[in-house]
Amino acid sequence: MTPPYRVGQAVEQVIPVRTIAEDLVPDRAGAVSWWSGVKRDGEWIVPRAFRGFACMGHVELDLTHARMGAGVTEMELNCFMGGIDVIVPADVRVICDGDAMVGSFDVTRVGNPMPPADAPTLRIFGTAYFGAISVKVVDPNAPGWAEKFAALKAQWESFKR
Repeated sequence: MTPPYRVGQAVEQVIPVRTIAEDLVPDRAGAVSWWSGVKRDGEWIVPRAFRGFACMGHVELDLTHARMGAGVTEMELNCFMGGIDVIVPADVRVICDGDAMVGSFDVTRVGNPMPPADAPTLRIFGTAYFGAISVKVVDPNAPGWAEKFAALKAQWESFKR
C-alpha cells in the first residue's frame, strides 16, 4: 500500500491506541531461535513477561503496532552467538539494563521520542554472549530518508554557488 502523500509534503502520523484491558494481556510468552530466525511484527499483544533467546540465530521484535497492558511490561532477552533486534515506538517508555560479554547491548533513540505521561513502560534486561542485542526507539515524526536527502541536496546546492 503506497502512502497518500508526496515527497516533501508534511505527513501526520497516526499512533494507534497502545494499551488494552488488563484481562486481554497474557501473563507470559516468548520467542526462541536456535540456528534460525523468528520475527514478531504487525498487531500482536505483548505479554507481561516476555522472554527472547537466540542461539546462533536471530529474533526480531517489532512493537510498532503491538498492544500492551498499562503499567510495566518486562522483556528478558538473552543471546549466544546470535542477535536480537527490538523496535519500540515513541509512545512507549523504555528502560534498559543489559550486559554484554564479547558482544553488545545497545539502545538507540531516533528523533526525539517523548512518551506521554500515561505511556506504558517496557523494561528490557538481559545479556548478550558473543552476540548483539539492539533496542531502537523510533519517533514517527523524525525526518525520514527523503527529508534528509532534500536537506543534503539543498546544502550541496548552496556550496556550488
